[in-house]
Amino acid sequence: MTRYARHRNEDIPGTIYLNKSRYWWKVKLPGEKKLKSRALRPIGAKYATSNYNVACEVARNLWEAAVYKEHPLSNQVEVTNIASLIAAYLQHCDTYYMDENGKPTKEIWEIRYTLKPMTEVFAALKVEEFGPLRLIEVRDRMIQLDWSRKMINQRVGRIKRMFKWAVSRQLISPVVYHGLMTVEGLKRNRSAARETPKRRPVKEQYVYAVLPFTTPVVATMIELQLLTGMRPGELVIMRPADIDRSGKVWHYYPEKHKNQHRNIERIVAIGPRGQELLRPYLLRPETEFCFSPKESEKMRLEKLHAERVVPIGYGNRPGTNRVKVPQKKLGDVYTVSGYGHAVMHALKAANKAITEKAEAAGVDPELIPHWTPYQLRHTNATKIRKELGYETAGAALGHKNMSATAIYAERNQGLADEAAKRFG
Repeated sequence: MTRYARHRNEDIPGTIYLNKSRYWWKVKLPGEKKLKSRALRPIGAKYATSNYNVACEVARNLWEAAVYKEHPLSNQVEVTNIASLIAAYLQHCDTYYMDENGKPTKEIWEIRYTLKPMTEVFAALKVEEFGPLRLIEVRDRMIQLDWSRKMINQRVGRIKRMFKWAVSRQLISPVVYHGLMTVEGLKRNRSAARETPKRRPVKEQYVYAVLPFTTPVVATMIELQLLTGMRPGELVIMRPADIDRSGKVWHYYPEKHKNQHRNIERIVAIGPRGQELLRPYLLRPETEFCFSPKESEKMRLEKLHAERVVPIGYGNRPGTNRVKVPQKKLGDVYTVSGYGHAVMHALKAANKAITEKAEAAGVDPELIPHWTPYQLRHTNATKIRKELGYETAGAALGHKNMSATAIYAERNQGLADEAAKRFG
């Protein structure tokens, strides 16, 4: 590496130097064990900058971002720049966004991910200098990351919420927050942000066509979600202890659900077919999860072994080609993304089988369109709404008007039970 010039800056640790007409920075950031050289690339740039002032700004942002990640602020530290503001806010979020069991909610990780682009661009910027145009720059960075328009609007809203919190704690001037409130959300088809297609129901024939290409555990999850319309997050955490089996229609009370923080009770009605699917998974301790990735993987391996063509005395013996210490260990419960990936793999396997069969017959394959577990909820809602009306569909899916919850809760549960008797 050829170095042509070195620069020292009193407020920037380490050494900024020229390397083939572009600036690099040699420094040991907080949390690192040794010096490291890094190209000073502005956000969105392919190469390091050739402008010294820009190089200094990039270095300051990198340093401030590393400082707040490695050394969280105490309550006594003054909020001066964006990095210190973010650190203070994350400290608040770590204690505020907790469920009734004291565990962090999903919102904490959403906030952390939301603030990453802001940290990359403006970590060293003084808080009072962060105005509407700066927020628009952060939004443009989100567009560069290929986030969808709806997601960008949600996350810009989270950034505004952070400044509102800071004003309420008298950490920053109200003028900053009022300025940011003038930035409107992105409008549909009026920005460069990616638009997401409207989520539509999936045809039941496409759902059932996928079931033979996955494990019995995942197949049960798919069909049960189709019958009940519950959210994927409610499905994966199902336990025997959470299911009331005293009546003809079973009632499932998810331990966690979307509207829990609004003090709304979620009840999923399970009819005869759903009960038939669930029974084998209830023969376990009451507090264990019904659907286990470990159990699913065991079934998959057993199926592969049963379909083995090579004689057992030849090739690999069962278990000899497995990694002793795998990078990812299977948990006791599915995550929403893990369940989604299982569905995706089943869909690919189904389409592969359809393609091979069509090629052998010399015809064009009729592939199954891509669908996700979230669409199963829409399918269930569409079916119930068509035959029993909007109110029954809303009751079955747990949709409640906040102002009328006390009036309609009992009546709606009866409608949901009726839907379960007919469809679930």
